[in-house]
Amino acid sequence: MMSCIFKFLLVITPTLHNSHWCDLNSIQESDNKINRLLGKETVTVKCLSEGEPCYFHTGLQYSFIHSYRREVRDARERRKKMGEECPLTMASHPEEIECPLKTLLHKLGLEKQYPNKLTLRSLLEINKDSISDDAVDSLKAVPRYFLRKLLIVNADCRSCTCLPEDESSIDLYRDENPEDNEVNLLDLITAVFFCADSFLQQEMALKMSMCQFAVPLLLPPGTGSQSTLMLWALRAILKEWRPHALSESKGFEEGNIVFEQIPFISFVRLKDCSISKSQLLNHIFSSGQQIHNIFPHKDMDGGTAPKTISGGLVEACWYLPCGKSNVGGFPEPLTVANLRGDICASQAQFSFLTQVSTAIFIFLDSVDEDEQKLLLSLGDMGSKLFLVVNSKGEESRNAETSVNEIMEAFKLKSNNKLIWRTNANLAKFSHSIRKTLKDILKECTSKISIESMSNDAIELGLSVDECMTEASKSAAEEILKGIGDQSIVDYKRNQLPLQGEHWKQLAKLEKEECRLKNSGESRLEEYRAKLQQDKLKIRREQNKYKTTTAMAIFLGYLATTDKEEKALFLKWLQLKLDIRSRKDMSSLRNRFQEQSLVKQGNKCLEELDQCILDSSLGIEHFMREMGQIYEASSLGNPQASAEHCPLPALAAELLLDGYPFELLDGDASNIPEKWVTDVLMELHRKVGEKSKLLVLTVLGVQSTGKSTLLNTMFGVQFPVSSGRCTRGAFILFLKVGEDMRKDLHCDFILLIDTEGLKSPSLAQLDESCEHDNELATLVIGLSDITIINIAMENSTEMNDVLQIAVHAFLRMKEVGKIPVCHFVHQNVAGVSAHNKNVTDRKHILDRLNEMTQIAAEMEKRASVNRFTDVLDYDADKNNWYIPGLWHGTPPMAPVNTGYSVAVLDLKKNLLEVLKTCRCEEPSQIPEFIEWMKSLWKAVKYENFIFSFRNTLVAQAYDNLWKEMTQWEWESRKNIYTWQTKADLQISNLEVNSFEIQSEIQDLQKLEESLKSEALKMVATLEKEMTEKLDAYYKRKDKNVSLIEKNKIDFFHHIRDVHRDILNTENNKLDISLRSAQSRPKIFIENRKTGLSRRYCFFKTPVTTKPHSQMSSWKMSLGRCGAKKL
Repeated sequence: MMSCIFKFLLVITPTLHNSHWCDLNSIQESDNKINRLLGKETVTVKCLSEGEPCYFHTGLQYSFIHSYRREVRDARERRKKMGEECPLTMASHPEEIECPLKTLLHKLGLEKQYPNKLTLRSLLEINKDSISDDAVDSLKAVPRYFLRKLLIVNADCRSCTCLPEDESSIDLYRDENPEDNEVNLLDLITAVFFCADSFLQQEMALKMSMCQFAVPLLLPPGTGSQSTLMLWALRAILKEWRPHALSESKGFEEGNIVFEQIPFISFVRLKDCSISKSQLLNHIFSSGQQIHNIFPHKDMDGGTAPKTISGGLVEACWYLPCGKSNVGGFPEPLTVANLRGDICASQAQFSFLTQVSTAIFIFLDSVDEDEQKLLLSLGDMGSKLFLVVNSKGEESRNAETSVNEIMEAFKLKSNNKLIWRTNANLAKFSHSIRKTLKDILKECTSKISIESMSNDAIELGLSVDECMTEASKSAAEEILKGIGDQSIVDYKRNQLPLQGEHWKQLAKLEKEECRLKNSGESRLEEYRAKLQQDKLKIRREQNKYKTTTAMAIFLGYLATTDKEEKALFLKWLQLKLDIRSRKDMSSLRNRFQEQSLVKQGNKCLEELDQCILDSSLGIEHFMREMGQIYEASSLGNPQASAEHCPLPALAAELLLDGYPFELLDGDASNIPEKWVTDVLMELHRKVGEKSKLLVLTVLGVQSTGKSTLLNTMFGVQFPVSSGRCTRGAFILFLKVGEDMRKDLHCDFILLIDTEGLKSPSLAQLDESCEHDNELATLVIGLSDITIINIAMENSTEMNDVLQIAVHAFLRMKEVGKIPVCHFVHQNVAGVSAHNKNVTDRKHILDRLNEMTQIAAEMEKRASVNRFTDVLDYDADKNNWYIPGLWHGTPPMAPVNTGYSVAVLDLKKNLLEVLKTCRCEEPSQIPEFIEWMKSLWKAVKYENFIFSFRNTLVAQAYDNLWKEMTQWEWESRKNIYTWQTKADLQISNLEVNSFEIQSEIQDLQKLEESLKSEALKMVATLEKEMTEKLDAYYKRKDKNVSLIEKNKIDFFHHIRDVHRDILNTENNKLDISLRSAQSRPKIFIENRKTGLSRRYCFFKTPVTTKPHSQMSSWKMSLGRCGAKKL
């Protein structure tokens, strides 16, 4: 059915300047119904041609809470019946919208980016702008400058709204137009959100929240006809806080802010109130700390420039307690909303806030009759009102009457009115409002989450930004349905089976195939063949598994050609997985704490600790399963191999799109070489074989801010969470811009982010030290630049790892390049830190040089004398001191601007190093792959040095082993001498045939006597060797204390050695006696005539000292029973 289109024009007085238009397309209603929406306002109707949109002015009377909602709902139902899709909501006239927005976008150079065409990936490119810190020279450069600073969480990003002026040409008496050289900060933020795609909006909101900036909750209409609830943009914001109720137990709460049920307090203004609402809010919610500009205000850069598009913007921030009553003002969290502009011009937004708010503070100077009617139209919701009245002499007396009428109508208490006196103190007045808020929170029973607000928004005709993501959300939820009530550990066992025990066992077999530590008495060729058969058997077992439901959905979405749909699916999946992982790990940590208080057994606590480690679940686990499916199918039937052939291409697409990719599986401590190789080669082909790489790695002890450092430096999104259980090394490709390729001689910067070393939760595992040392050696060897991240000035733990890495490099003939090494000392804020720590830097270098010399001596590398012979390091230039990340007490502390500035300086220096200090051409992906394989092979073949904490421990162990082998050699020499005499005694025994009973008895007595003598002698030798070991441990030299924990293992080794000696001697005696018993008479006669021959039935001992044969004791390490340090 064709609908008539009408346009209603309202005849209004010239004094009306805040006109508001309503778009009611396809509505055929009587004048009475329209008047019901408009109140009693008279309208003049004019019918225009069909096809034009329908507009009318809402006039000066606002019965919008109930009637407007009813109008919207009725009109929506009619549109559904007529099959129309155009939205129905309150908005400004299109011409009035389009002109200001179009003008501003042109002014900022964003025309081509509107709407939602600006991507996060385009901002992460390494180019000259990304390292530039120059002030903007035109308004068109402002948006890029703002985003670039925001992505590295620099709070100064909001100071770019005004162009710098030439001081010599400033004329104090000249009246210049501010619009020519500045833009309003709120307009800038609104315009950038209009132009950003959904992923950039989410990243912007996250970084603004980290800076403690208010974030958009309701975005103005733009060229559309409705405001937008920014639910999707806020989903990535994760917060931690400690309510005062948990202060004694030191507990905390954590969650995505959109899910939290907390009080919602709104602040709005009526007409042009002279009280600075935003400045007052900044004072209220910065209590106990330095006043922070959470909400932009007129006294900031760009604050006085006229607003053109940000009217109706609703900003939100969150107050979160830290658990200390003397820091901060509120015991519980709350959400604070701030509506920009007059509520008369933003009725839809005000209607929304009225519905969702626990309380509404209205700032006003005066109340006209029509405005009074507006407030009275709130009905039952008027009880939420708190009036902040500006007292201004005669005007205040006129306003007082209408304010009192409002209070009487809603039966408000006197506490619901706060009066701003002339010349009032802002800080003092903020205390009054803070006290009122505390009273509200005490009696508060109304709490709401941002997610649940979407229903109210839709009912009021507002749009919700994530409505277009429902299909991706449903797919992610389908994957999580499989978890149900089971634990994540069980879910991974059922839905991701290939990365479980089979893969871990396969990793162990691969290393054992190289190291052959447990070969025992088997021939090496036979033992190696057995290991290969075991590997093949595991792969066959893996091939028996069918693709699980979760993996089928995951692979199906990765195969879609729609990049946005794929990205939405992955983002939803990551959000959902993070929520479930946090839930499980929080429960397990609570159980661990409870059981540790009741002194449960260590075994129970160890099991819980392992469950916490295994309860991490993210996209990386699904990608890991992809790799195992691919590797297992390559050894299976051709049909399965062909079916999974496209998997590397799917992973390569994700790499190109900026997703991290797991290089080293930390759970198994292994690299799936075929999978990684094929993915990287697929990437090489996708970029047209232009893949020159420069590699940058960050390495450090757990929870020292490694991932945060990379994220801040390059604006990337490596997972950051203290105590996160995901292990391994991840790579991420950053494209180099055309303007930097010539200087850097590369196409990509490859970032490698590693798990935290020296993890307390992993220290109990036998292989933890070995795993850390292998990881450090691998990533340092792959890197052109390695950043050693250190908490404050303490570098002891990282020194241990560096010593092992240096020692490993000395042992690996394959390692040929010398990586550049930089030390970053975090949480060191003093400007004198670099000069005051010069002695500490020299001490560190001297220590590393000493350790390098020890390692070189052990490895017989006379050409290596200093640490700098192995790693490129300048103690003066390669040390960086960076202040702490937070400015104040979290969770309300913003990011320290000094942190971002220092990290940017580090980034500039690193890129300069890559420009000027390259002595060879950067490798392309194929060369990088071969280098990685060669390095990992060398790591797998190394079976000694990785077991130790540092070089001194390795040297102490080495020295004791030399002593042990010397003592063992002496014991075997003594037993050899005794065996020679015993054999001579047996051969001199005069018998005829051993058939006479007396001769048999003589032989038996001799056997018993010799074996008893052998037992006593071996016991004596064992006792002597044990006493020598005791005496060795009582020495004060040779760093014996470093291997104290291995003492029991050496005693066990002594026992095992002498048991082996005793068994060997008994066997030799048996052989000699049996041989003597079976000798024919002719040999006896020959012996009597001097023609006898002497038979010795034992091996000739080694006469050279074993400690000179370094390889023998290194290979014996795995068999001696010594545990890893």
